[in-house]
Amino acid sequence: MISLIVPVYNVETYLEECLDSIQNQSYTDLEVILVNDGSTDDSQAICELYCQADKRFRLINQSNQGQSVARNTGVTASRGEFIAFVDSDDIIKANYLEELMKYMSDDIDIVESIFTVLKKDFLVENSKETEILFEGNSQEAVKIFPNHVLSVNPVTKLYRREIVEVVPYLEGFIFEDIYSGIGMLKYIRKMIKIDYVGYYYRQHATSTMHRTFTEKNLDVFVVCDKLIELYSDSEELLPYIGKYLVHVATMHYQDYIQKGNPYAEVYNQKLEEYVTITKKNSEVAKSSRMIRLYKLCPRYYNTILFPFYHSIWKWKNSVKEDKIEE
Repeated sequence: MISLIVPVYNVETYLEECLDSIQNQSYTDLEVILVNDGSTDDSQAICELYCQADKRFRLINQSNQGQSVARNTGVTASRGEFIAFVDSDDIIKANYLEELMKYMSDDIDIVESIFTVLKKDFLVENSKETEILFEGNSQEAVKIFPNHVLSVNPVTKLYRREIVEVVPYLEGFIFEDIYSGIGMLKYIRKMIKIDYVGYYYRQHATSTMHRTFTEKNLDVFVVCDKLIELYSDSEELLPYIGKYLVHVATMHYQDYIQKGNPYAEVYNQKLEEYVTITKKNSEVAKSSRMIRLYKLCPRYYNTILFPFYHSIWKWKNSVKEDKIEE
């Protein structure tokens, strides 16, 4: 059985569309655990209607404690051998769980698919045969992670429940996905990623990556440091973790830090720490353009070198897209 866990918080506008997509799954051996995280709109009432109509749906009400606590609450209450998460404003295709289960063999602990933020792409029927984009063990997964083949996102995946239990979601932090998404890879025997778009991820202006800067954004470094601690017993894998965290620190600086922000130096300091970790493996360091740029001039990396490189990269890619459209 699959336990499908849905954290719910003030999503009355989108909730029915989400729950309909779950209720209509072609894979029917599932329980749906709705964790109402202190909603103040009609979300609880909507959840109750689905629980009354479908015995597979269960509702847990709790005070507002955040999405990570809601996920952990759902995992604790679940009974399935496998676990999947769906955000309560997103949608899944009718064959979503069935497609993921096709690849969940005895030695596989995670099956990952692809999501889209464009609803028109989600609605397109995929007639081609599903391809395997990655298949590998724990070490292979960690080593390829900095290449952005795999995702930290907890959704779009089917987990063997033991993997979720061994790395609970960090509570009280934002950017906790970084820890759980990579932390779980330490304990898997094997995972697969498939070229299948079955998940529509709805973006909002209020989502984490669209917020203005507050001190809470510094949680990203608490989470990253906990990840380093988790992998501190693996000299072989730690440089790959450092390589990915260089990317995190760089992109968060570009997303959040404006001229005069008092925390710019914190970002620079953490970036230096993460670059130092990659030096334990010179080949890993050489494989990262960000690290090579950083070594040219660490002092001006975030303010001049990377922004210039990134603008050129975006321009080249926009030219490529224009040519494809022509």
